[in-house]
Amino acid sequence: METSKQRQDYIPYFFKSLTDCKYAVLKYTVASINEISESSDIDLVIEEKELDKILSIINAGKNVLRVELNSKSFVTFASIYFEDCGYLEIDLIYRFDRKGLIYFDAADVLAQAVQNSERIKVVSHCHNFEYMMLFYLLNDAEVPLHYQKYFSVFTTEKRAKIFSYLIEKYRFHINTLDDLYDPHKRHRKKIFARINSNPDNSGLKCVTNKTRYWLDVIRDLKQNRGYAVSFSGVDGSGKSTVLENINNILKNKYRQRTVVLRHRPSLLPILSSFVFGKKNAQERAARNLPRKGNNKNSVSSLFRFSYYYADYIIGQYYIFFKYILRGYTVLYDRYYFDFIADAKRSNIVLNKKFVKRLYQFVYKPKVNIFLSAPPEIILKRKNELSVNDIQYLTKGYSKLFDEFGQQYKKQQYIHISNIHLEETLLTVIKECISIKSK
Repeated sequence: METSKQRQDYIPYFFKSLTDCKYAVLKYTVASINEISESSDIDLVIEEKELDKILSIINAGKNVLRVELNSKSFVTFASIYFEDCGYLEIDLIYRFDRKGLIYFDAADVLAQAVQNSERIKVVSHCHNFEYMMLFYLLNDAEVPLHYQKYFSVFTTEKRAKIFSYLIEKYRFHINTLDDLYDPHKRHRKKIFARINSNPDNSGLKCVTNKTRYWLDVIRDLKQNRGYAVSFSGVDGSGKSTVLENINNILKNKYRQRTVVLRHRPSLLPILSSFVFGKKNAQERAARNLPRKGNNKNSVSSLFRFSYYYADYIIGQYYIFFKYILRGYTVLYDRYYFDFIADAKRSNIVLNKKFVKRLYQFVYKPKVNIFLSAPPEIILKRKNELSVNDIQYLTKGYSKLFDEFGQQYKKQQYIHISNIHLEETLLTVIKECISIKSK
């Protein structure tokens, strides 16, 4: 998907509107706001009393489709979705708190903020380095290379100032600032000792901090639930390509945690794994052409279907607690609809009305996408089905999605003609953005 011009235009508006606010930008490592990458967030330290004022500025920008807020006791994450599917996250931090540990003084950061050449208020070089060092240290991670490169080109005078500031504050022994990029145990111990000695992390304040942390965890479970999207379509409809692209866009552009599941929750293994083993069964399934099963026995069909249906019923709770409740976006490559519209694919021969009726007990993804294309296009992509099969299956899926769209109003059942990939991706992303706000 193309770079969002609406996002690019919004950022200068946002900073210009902050003129009368008390704030400081963290991790500002670019020469100009025009160089802020498409994948970058904007992190601001603010006074909590100015939160509503800044949120009003955020909402008043042009071309904003919607703003989604995720509030904690120490920060508010503002996720901004633009009309052209652009995305920007602005983190409004009023207390530096990690799991109830106060590791940085927000008031001190604001007091020592400076104005750069673009009249944007940014944190001092000492605080900028200290924040990044602490952030990655507390997450037991090395400071990313692009931040290391940013500080490496500082003048000797600037680096010496940061060095002296950190030595005086934390009382550790280092030879150069570069020693702090790797979370060395000796440095970590000294830094944690200094942080824990802070009055904000002792006595009743410590209890208050921990209580706020656990309340944030509970609030997160309620506010930040994930959702599921299913992709259906005949072989050659471009389903796998679309799913792969959507997965990458949601992860890299919209910062969503995603997981891709094939057909069902898969808490139970495929039946053939009991005969051939899990690895060999998967390889056989990948090699075999679709709809080549020769089962015509209703008893064995009922057994197969019951086994997989049990996986949907039991597995849906597993998926809900492991992923949905924790804010993941679950992407299904095929779903229960195959048992209705294309049961032969699973080597099952059962009454469609019976299978369709049981769908009412199955977890229903928020967005369900059926991808189709003319037979001639599908056969160019994958020459696995006959023209008659393609037309028959397309008609069956289309009718099924129309029926479910009328029956289940809380979910979306969408039929997309997947001829031009960019248009398809744009349609799917808009549906995902829309459904996330409900």
